[in-house]
Amino acid sequence: MTERREYSRRFPDGYHDGAAPAFSEVLTAVREGMRIGHLREGDPIEVALAFTAQTQGLVLLYLAGRIGLGEPEFRELCARSTGRVFDGITTGSTTGSTT
Repeated sequence: MTERREYSRRFPDGYHDGAAPAFSEVLTAVREGMRIGHLREGDPIEVALAFTAQTQGLVLLYLAGRIGLGEPEFRELCARSTGRVFDGITTGSTTGSTT
């Protein structure tokens, strides 16, 4: 993740449908959330990037020893953090909160 590679995917062109398999799953979910009105309208690729980059950043910090939590507590931190991002992009038409 942190090493430069000449042929790595680059945002935004390298993140469209199918270019990055794991990212594509998030992108599909974001598009569906926007389509049904649970997520605010916006650029689906940027919204999916907000989810994935936030989690990837936490994982990199954890693997580098910069987060002093055990794995279960770290997973809970990731879930809370993702919930905060989700709460920031919802329209308010969903039920319940993830935080």
